[in-house]
Amino acid sequence: MFGSTGLLLAGILLAPTWQAQGELVRGHELYKTHCASCHGEDGKGVQGVKAATLNNEGFLKVASDDYLLKSIRLGRPSLATNAMPHFDTQKLPDEKVNLIIKNMRSWHPEISAPVETGEKVAGDPVKGEAFYKTACAACHGQKGEGGIGAALLDPGYLNSASDEFILQSIIMGRPGTNMPPYPDSPDIRNVVAFLRSKQVPYDPAEKKEEGKAKSKDTGAADGDKKQ
Repeated sequence: MFGSTGLLLAGILLAPTWQAQGELVRGHELYKTHCASCHGEDGKGVQGVKAATLNNEGFLKVASDDYLLKSIRLGRPSLATNAMPHFDTQKLPDEKVNLIIKNMRSWHPEISAPVETGEKVAGDPVKGEAFYKTACAACHGQKGEGGIGAALLDPGYLNSASDEFILQSIIMGRPGTNMPPYPDSPDIRNVVAFLRSKQVPYDPAEKKEEGKAKSKDTGAADGDKKQ
């Protein structure tokens, strides 16, 4: 009787651990299916593919779960040949996205997911643009289109990234990459204000419908020319 009770108690105590392990396995499989071809199975990238290095301590320290969820939902449409597709709730329900995020967090379990306060960063966008051109454009592009560094004016990025995320990304840098840390200063806050001033509403579903409409218009115009 005691043995049966002991086994029952052990099962109850271990159930959360088994569940967590199962979620990590599922999250890893989902990540491999939807993310690894560009970001690498270990999150450290794929040679020849321009995509973010997700398995980076500096990144995971500043990237909230909300930022990761929004990034997956909105994608990165401006990255030309290596544009990151968006994944809507039909392709990836929230439950599956959360499992992917848990898999990413498992790379550095010592790093807790940041909790954002929603605080806005005050700054001068005009001064921020001038400083951006001298300190940031060489890597991120004169028009924020990206280069060695991320495309900071991508609508998917700006609609995913909070002011806190952008500010802390600049302050902390990205260890192991070309992005150095910068001390907090009015110049840095002005850059955040400049980037935020370029944000416009973005809905991937609307853009998809616009693209279909343009294709129909182009097809009709081509048909008229042939006649």
